[in-house]
Amino acid sequence: MNEQETIAPSQGLWRTIVGAPEGKILIGGVALACAYMAFVTLASLSSPKLARGLLAMTGAHAIGGRGLGISTGYVQGLKPVVVIPATIVVETFLVLLFYPLFVFSYRKLLVIGPLKKMMAHAQRVAEARKDTIRKYGIPGLMLFVWFPFWMTGPPFGCIIGFLIGLRARVTLAVVLAGTYLAILCWGFVLRSLFAFLRSLSVYIPLAILGVILLVAVVVHISHAFGKNAQDSAEDDEGSAT
Repeated sequence: MNEQETIAPSQGLWRTIVGAPEGKILIGGVALACAYMAFVTLASLSSPKLARGLLAMTGAHAIGGRGLGISTGYVQGLKPVVVIPATIVVETFLVLLFYPLFVFSYRKLLVIGPLKKMMAHAQRVAEARKDTIRKYGIPGLMLFVWFPFWMTGPPFGCIIGFLIGLRARVTLAVVLAGTYLAILCWGFVLRSLFAFLRSLSVYIPLAILGVILLVAVVVHISHAFGKNAQDSAEDDEGSAT
């Protein structure tokens, strides 16, 4: 087999990925994420405090979702005019990255090793809820994304939208609309809450943020152990079969 024959399948795969609608969505997500990081980098030159706050928000968001991210932004002293748009941008590029990666993984076009188990688990969770969401249609999917409960939110909404047969543009529009509505609700409610708590003591918001962060870490760890145990049980069952 010569070098051209070795390279051609890989090139064909990437052409398929980039040419698909999900490929264009993925490119858009990467571009938005890069633009956001470029903005944070430029902000660090003129306003280090703003850059630190945005980085802290983004990190907290990755660990505990939008609620923890928004809370971190307010504790960092950022205003709603910064916190809410920044959260919208972060959630948007996360959705634009997650949806196509899931679709490509589902179709076995692009399987990323470290994300494989996470994608499979997310699909199982979404599969268990898709019939309920299908019953209520698009409003049900939007409410599912909006509800601030564990195992809801944009990633699972993206998967359910795909599994019930919605087009990519419809799924993304519904998921992002529900996400933006949730961000606005979280943004203003948490702003009022933290302003009130800060009037009592400057340390109370920090303590609450620490508790939320601790709970998020514990939930992630317990969830990871539970997922690994479930995967091991399924592997053992498959081996026995």
